[in-house]
Amino acid sequence: MKRRTVIAGFGGAAASVLAVGSGAFTTVSAERTVTIETADDDEALLALSDRGDSGDGFSGRSWSDGDTVSFSFPGTGRRISNPDLGLGVDSVYEFSRDSGDDAEAGLARIENRGTQPVAVYSKQNTDSGLEIELFDVDSTENTALRDDPAELTVGDFVDVGFRIRTHDAEIGDFSETLTIIADLPDT
Repeated sequence: MKRRTVIAGFGGAAASVLAVGSGAFTTVSAERTVTIETADDDEALLALSDRGDSGDGFSGRSWSDGDTVSFSFPGTGRRISNPDLGLGVDSVYEFSRDSGDDAEAGLARIENRGTQPVAVYSKQNTDSGLEIELFDVDSTENTALRDDPAELTVGDFVDVGFRIRTHDAEIGDFSETLTIIADLPDT
């Protein structure tokens, strides 16, 4: 009889330890205050600024409206003067500077204004058949940033151009989105 009492006591003690001491939960909800400040492209932690010939408005391939940097190929001013002008299909185009005579190298500058080094690359999702990628205009190989991310230390920048492949595209006007990503570099 005493043996059964001892076994029952161990069983009860083990059950209470498991029930109280596990700390597991399936869901939790907690409200916290979060302060977030957003900024224009050229003032963000990963700053993006145009390097185009936008002094007289939207005439070049890259420009900023004060909030967002935008790009147009073959160039907005050229399309206004000749609406049928465009990129040929089954081709590869590299734009390493804007259309102006005094244009600096690169259509955009990506600057790390954060607090740690980052690896910057681009990614595009499209149904149009166009392939768009960024490349470092100061690199002799013009390797796409998606294949070889630019590693930027704090305060560092990279000037980029655009490579556009039109092999699978139809004739038409396209509005594409290119995502610029900054991750911690592989160590």
